[in-house]
Amino acid sequence: MRPPGQPKSAPAWYRDRGQSYIEKQFSAELGDLADLIESEHWFGDAEKHARYRVDFILKDARLIIELDGHAYHSTKEQLEKDAIRQRYLTRAGYSVIRFTGREINRDPAACVREVREMYKERMQRAPAKYRVLYIDYQFLIRQMSKAKRFYQNLHPDKSLQMPSLDVFITHAVGWLHEKSFITAFVFVPPEEEYYIKPSDGQTTEYDKGEVRINVMAYDLYSAELGVHMESYAHLFDEFYLVADDPIYILPLRSVLPAKLSDRVLGGQNFEFLAGGKLLRKGNDETTFVGTDLAKARWQDVWYPIGTAMGLEPYEL
Repeated sequence: MRPPGQPKSAPAWYRDRGQSYIEKQFSAELGDLADLIESEHWFGDAEKHARYRVDFILKDARLIIELDGHAYHSTKEQLEKDAIRQRYLTRAGYSVIRFTGREINRDPAACVREVREMYKERMQRAPAKYRVLYIDYQFLIRQMSKAKRFYQNLHPDKSLQMPSLDVFITHAVGWLHEKSFITAFVFVPPEEEYYIKPSDGQTTEYDKGEVRINVMAYDLYSAELGVHMESYAHLFDEFYLVADDPIYILPLRSVLPAKLSDRVLGGQNFEFLAGGKLLRKGNDETTFVGTDLAKARWQDVWYPIGTAMGLEPYEL
């Protein structure tokens, strides 16, 4: 199944059935949440548009509220469908709160209070910007091998070792001059997943924030990286890419601003592509030359590799 996309409006064939009795009870208690919460949203992907309808959604907190009427949600078949649906919505980046019809009928105000508390908690923890780091693992390993040989020849007195994935990512974030919370997706062919599988789900804290690592194994891993980037674009404000291959030009360009931005540097005006940064090859080698990605802010991927190996910046 392709990654689920962002919330969508109702499909053309759908006719609003109006709110159920428990939805009306819940809505009547919303108070200050009424301006934030939205109802009747659908989730789907390119192949199956409008696959799932959700009762209520708080988009900025990535929170979905589902009200389960007893008659509709009590059968084994529907319980199984609900479980599949919840996994789908979770993969789309949302948390799901479920209330039974009995809970709503007994005390709808208490249910709304619980939603309000969770909303406040999530918004207090939410970073100012959501950032994502995509890594082409085979590209990274090739560059690590080349950089190790180069730096070892440059510093024959040092014993340099290939850094682990989590150590590299920590240094990568530093070289991108970023802080806060970053979600990292590492795309790898299945035959190489074994080497980095222990990092899957790992959260690494450092002095500027934390990084959560997700390992994604696919045969056509580079194509799937692009699909994932476009499908989950609505969840992130800034996009970072560790790669250098023409296959990433279209997906990355599609999630970045349509127009170039201006900045003044040394008294001169330059155009640059905002919303993303690259760790790639140098200007003499990059495959992004001649595209808008050549105007994205970037660092040479060897820099974080070198410091992750233990070198000081002045030794690179």
